[in-house]
Amino acid sequence: MDTVISNIKPRVYNNNYTSLKELFVDYRATKRCLPSFNVNDNYDLKAVVEAAEEMDTNVMVMTYPPVAELNTPEVFRALVDGFKKISKNNIYLHLDHSTSVEQCKHAIDAGYDSVMIDGSQVSLKENIKMTKAVVDYAKPRGVVVEAEIGKIMGRGVEVKSDNDFLADLEEVVRLYEETNVDIMAVGIGTAHGFTPTEPKIHFDRLQEIADAIPIPLVLHGGTGIPDADIQKSIKIGMSKINIGTIVHTTYMKHAFEEIQKAGDSAYPPFIMKEVLPKIKEVVKDRLRAVNF
Repeated sequence: MDTVISNIKPRVYNNNYTSLKELFVDYRATKRCLPSFNVNDNYDLKAVVEAAEEMDTNVMVMTYPPVAELNTPEVFRALVDGFKKISKNNIYLHLDHSTSVEQCKHAIDAGYDSVMIDGSQVSLKENIKMTKAVVDYAKPRGVVVEAEIGKIMGRGVEVKSDNDFLADLEEVVRLYEETNVDIMAVGIGTAHGFTPTEPKIHFDRLQEIADAIPIPLVLHGGTGIPDADIQKSIKIGMSKINIGTIVHTTYMKHAFEEIQKAGDSAYPPFIMKEVLPKIKEVVKDRLRAVNF
């Protein structure tokens, strides 16, 4: 029997890049996606890093504004740098969903690799103004900037119709052209957190946006999106996916269970030794969905 030799090269997710910007440009061109996880402290950070190491992939960790405010960007930068010393693959640090230009500048000064300025809840004119201010500050410092247009549902974001949350094509182009932003999150039907029904992604709008602008796109609400939809989105142009709820709910649920079992003898290192494998399990499950 003749041996059939495949010409399909395996997809690689541990390339070494000179910058995060270079990674995103390459990922958009090769239809790959950077898995990005919201973390809250050194424990879930450790779980994400170890899961990525075991899956042999680059990874991004993100701090939501309340996390950055509580721990400070400087402390989180130091935590990530500590894990980078014992990791063979890249770990990128990102500020997620900040609505403050000043907070973005603070994170940039602290050494974050990328920041998100979220102007999706204000007018297009104000969104452009905010985004441009962050881009102008970040570019000379080599920091990637993410913008958002359209609405990501959940977390108090209310929508009345498709037109209320779907990213408008003309506005997408204007935001890109007038700010020179690096990557862009677009409203296409996804939602933050767990949802009572499966999110309906408008792939037609995603395709229109991908055809209209060349920069990498960002998929938010990664916890509740079916694997097939994640993979279809990546093939169209999504080069970063945000995953958060499944991480912190797993953390809180199992920490609570272990604390209840331990009672007054509960001690953080012993509790977290039992919780970390649970977090790693869900992180690796999402990594498999993204790195297909």
